[in-house]
Amino acid sequence: MGDGAMVLKRAHTDFGDYEEDVIAEILARLPAKSLMRFRCVCKSWRALISDSYFVKKHLSYGERGITESAQRLIFMLDPPLALDCEALKSMEDYEALESIKDDIHGPGPGAGGHFAVSQLDFPVTKTISDFSYRVLVGACNGLVCVEVGYEAILLWNPCTRDSKVLPKPPRVVDSKFSNYLYGFGYDSASDDYKVIWGFACYSNGATVIDIFSLKTGSWRTVKDIGYVSLITQQGLFLNGALHWLYNLPEGVTQILSFDLGEEKFQKTIPLPYDDWFDDPMIHKNCLCVLNCPTGTNSFNIWMMKEYGVKESWTEVLQFSLENYVESYDDLRGYFRPVCILENGLVLIDQIGVCEDLMVLSDLKEKKFKHFVEVANDLEFRTVIYRETLVSPDAHTYKTNNVS
Repeated sequence: MGDGAMVLKRAHTDFGDYEEDVIAEILARLPAKSLMRFRCVCKSWRALISDSYFVKKHLSYGERGITESAQRLIFMLDPPLALDCEALKSMEDYEALESIKDDIHGPGPGAGGHFAVSQLDFPVTKTISDFSYRVLVGACNGLVCVEVGYEAILLWNPCTRDSKVLPKPPRVVDSKFSNYLYGFGYDSASDDYKVIWGFACYSNGATVIDIFSLKTGSWRTVKDIGYVSLITQQGLFLNGALHWLYNLPEGVTQILSFDLGEEKFQKTIPLPYDDWFDDPMIHKNCLCVLNCPTGTNSFNIWMMKEYGVKESWTEVLQFSLENYVESYDDLRGYFRPVCILENGLVLIDQIGVCEDLMVLSDLKEKKFKHFVEVANDLEFRTVIYRETLVSPDAHTYKTNNVS
C-alpha cells in the first residue's frame, strides 16, 4: 500500500490520528495557492491535498482565521480579472485598478502589470456558446456560479481552475415570466451546494423554484409558492439562506429570504424604515442596503449588524453626489455601489450610456476617483470569492464534516 493510500486510510478510519498528523496540520494552515503547487511534491501529498476531508479542514481553518484565506474580487469581463482585495488601502493606492484599466482599453501593463491583478482562464467549453454573456449567480466557499450564454450554468473554482457544467434547468427565461430570481449557496444541514433558479408569473400569481443539488447532480421543482414582486434578481448568500429585496402588496420594501435547508421562503426581514432601498450587498458577513432618502441628493449605506434584528440596522456610510449628477432625478438611474472593501473603500458602478467604474474612499470630503470606463456590452459585474480547494465536481465531493 502506497503512502497516499495510507494517508487516505487514516483519514477515513481514524480522524483523531489524522488530525494529529504533523504534515497534514502544517499543510492545512497554508494558502490554497501554495497547496496547489505542493500537490506536485509527491503522490502522498497530492492524495492528501485532494482528499475531501482535508479540503473541508482547510476551509474550516480559513473560516476560523487559522489559515490565510485570500479574498479576491472578480471583474467578469472578457477575460475575467481578479483583484486582491487587500491591494486597495486608500484612494491613492489604486495601481491595481490602473492595470485593469490598461487591460480593458488595449496594450499596456495589463492584468499582468501589477502583482495584485491576475487574468483568469474562464472555462468555457466547446459545447457552450459564450457570446460574452455571463450572469454571476453567486459565490460561496470559493466556488463561483455563472450563467453562460443563456444556455448553461457553470460551477467554477478560479483558484484550482476546476469547473463543472450543470445540467440545464427545467425552465428558461421566457416573456411570460414577470421576473426571475437566482442564487447559489451552501446547505450545511445536508452538506450540499445548491443553485436556485426561480420564476414569477404575475398572470397566474405563482412563483416556481427549481433547485439544483450538487450531491444528486439533478434539478427538482418546488411549486405552489405565491407570487413575489422582486426588486433584485441575484440572491445574496448569508446565514444559510439567499436574500432578495422585494415589494410587499402594500408597497413596502423588505428583504425576502429562502432557507436552503428547508427549501422554502422564510419570514421577511424588515428594513430600517419605510422608504426606497436597493442594491443589497454583504460586507463583513452582514447584509447591507443602499438608501436614497426622498427629496435629498444623499446616499446612505445601512448594515444589519445582528442578523434578522431590525433595531441592529446601522448607517455606516453617507455621501452626496451633488457635484456629480445634474439633478436629483438622475441619482437613482446613474448610481449603483458594487461592493464595500476594507477601510471604507466603495467601488461604484455608474449606469448610463456606458458603465463607468469609480472609486470612493474619503467619505468625509466626498472624494471620487473616476478611473475606467467599461463598454456597456460587457455587462460589468463583480463578485468577491475566497481562495479555497473546494471542488465543483460532485464525484469528488463527499460528506466528511469537520468540527
